[in-house]
Amino acid sequence: MAARSLASGSKRLDLCAAQIAELLHLSETRSLEGKVCLELGSGWVLSHALVMYLLGAARVIATDVEPVAQFPAVRRAIRTSSESIVRDVLAPFSSHAAVRARLTNLRSIRTFDRESLQSLGIEYRAPIDLARVQLDWSIDFAYSISVLEHVPVEDLLPLLRNVAGALRPGGFMLHAIHLEDHLDFADPFAFLGARSGPFDRDQQTSRGNRLRASQVMQLFDAIPGLSASAIYAWQRTDRALPGSLDPAIHFNDEDDLRTSHLGVLASR
Repeated sequence: MAARSLASGSKRLDLCAAQIAELLHLSETRSLEGKVCLELGSGWVLSHALVMYLLGAARVIATDVEPVAQFPAVRRAIRTSSESIVRDVLAPFSSHAAVRARLTNLRSIRTFDRESLQSLGIEYRAPIDLARVQLDWSIDFAYSISVLEHVPVEDLLPLLRNVAGALRPGGFMLHAIHLEDHLDFADPFAFLGARSGPFDRDQQTSRGNRLRASQVMQLFDAIPGLSASAIYAWQRTDRALPGSLDPAIHFNDEDDLRTSHLGVLASR
């Protein structure tokens, strides 16, 4: 039921196309035509993997730590979206005619499963923990949206190293990272406050790992051969910071604490 709701909501194909298009615009990066692409945390509906297909990717590897994909929801994500918006937002990165043809092909598929996705060049690989598995294939592009903040702190650098290690020369990554408390959007910074006990792995996975933007960038900078930059860092000033911070929280300044959304471009 949740997957069906997402498929007609935030995981609609047109909305996910707009998300990827925004990151490609902001990062001034090249097209995905003929590229091998990796998605981290593809979730229940696989909409972003479909967008990579629409952009002409030769192969898309959609991964997740658990096999949660709900294939019947994929068709709903396509059918509830606006075709014209999908075409128009993606046309700057592939020809409008090519996007139209691929979208027509998508809409003609009546039943989505592993086999029909494979026919599009989309491979679903789950469960796979990229913090513990070195990729045995080479990629040109890696992507995630609202995923890295759910990775426990001790696992995040190994994950990034493993993904970066699979990048071909000239390959790049785009990550959209949401740094607020995912269980309390009304008070998104309260989880940074002083605590009586540790912020354990389960809390990091469900609420967010509490890393601030500066720490995230330090992790990317720690990977040899990788050049990383923030393509956006948006702060929230409409919500209060906690009166006292957990000593485990490391930050540069108030803007760093208040950064709620971070976009990272990393290139090899």
